[in-house]
Amino acid sequence: MHRKVLALVAAPWLLTACGSSAARPVSAPSEEPIVSSPLVPLPPPSPLALLAAASGAIASQLSDLPCPPPNLPPELAGRVDCAAMKRFVDATVYAHRDVAAGSLPPVVDLRAHRMVGPVKDQQDIGACAGFAMTSVLDNAARRAGRADVVSPLHMFATYARSGDDFSRSLKHRAFTTEPVWPFDSARACRFAEDYMGTECLSRHGIAPGSVAADPAVAAEREHADRSGVLRIMGYEEMPADPDQLAVVIASGESIWVAFRFQGDAWNALNNNAGSRLAYYPAETGEISHAVTLEGYRTTPQGREFLLHNSWGTQWGQGGFAWMSEAMVRTHYHYGYRAMVVDASVPPPPRMEPGSWPAVPAIPGWPSTPAWPALPAWPAALPWPAAVFGPQR
Repeated sequence: MHRKVLALVAAPWLLTACGSSAARPVSAPSEEPIVSSPLVPLPPPSPLALLAAASGAIASQLSDLPCPPPNLPPELAGRVDCAAMKRFVDATVYAHRDVAAGSLPPVVDLRAHRMVGPVKDQQDIGACAGFAMTSVLDNAARRAGRADVVSPLHMFATYARSGDDFSRSLKHRAFTTEPVWPFDSARACRFAEDYMGTECLSRHGIAPGSVAADPAVAAEREHADRSGVLRIMGYEEMPADPDQLAVVIASGESIWVAFRFQGDAWNALNNNAGSRLAYYPAETGEISHAVTLEGYRTTPQGREFLLHNSWGTQWGQGGFAWMSEAMVRTHYHYGYRAMVVDASVPPPPRMEPGSWPAVPAIPGWPSTPAWPALPAWPAALPWPAAVFGPQR
């Protein structure tokens, strides 16, 4: 979602959230100290929690709601990032950690530990899901002692025309850095879905998905594909449990989260107008907005969680804002940990239909036994793509 302030069309939920508004006066962000307790390692799950997680693999991303929502005016539909509204394909279930009362640090702010990448700006492109995921990768780089800033344009170009398959289009892919392929909304339009056409045509004169008409941009994409630095290997789906979110954050790890969105509340923090997201009711409609969780703190009013947004540094406090735990519980749609490795780590091999993985040689044995040949997959049965990938 992007943040351009738009006229109220029918109901508050029609306001969207992913992108930059027109030029506006800039005020200095309010000074609020950044403090944090020491980080603590993520505790191991109990055997029972592991068993529960292993039995709950996520196999479907599709929901009953179409995206973009029906009857949404074209100028608004173009600002929706449908990837923020769908469950991830192939995510494993997070294994619950036991959190004893008083065991969590009272305040954790990953900015204080230099584990947060820069605030980015989606401009006028509905790309909050991809921008939030690049911030998760920026955090993974810093936990590994690196300073990489992952390219949102490369990520958007990878998933934008994948339909509902955001997570699987990113899985096992390696992404390059912002200096290699910096974000530019006109270039992003070359990869955008058709429903973004009104915005791309009106602002840039570019038809969505027209990368074939621009060989230079296509060559930039190929160069980015060859220049990856961090690879996504998988995801864990996080529960809507603030204690479980906090225990992961307290270990130094960012979390990708999509919240149900209400335009007035989020746009109220434009121009550095505050550092706390105001309350809005649960009945806000069908649109979600993806951000990164990168801290929490305890206040007299209760616990709050730190949102890392992608609307530039002129939103909230330098691009960040706090959301109350009550609102996290109410508006939490989906949340995920991402398993991230260096790009030099190869993706796992695909299992071909009707075959077993190769058996490695065993020293001292005259030969290695072969797996038995398997019959072709029955044509009458659907191929389990969620397990083995696309059939080839």
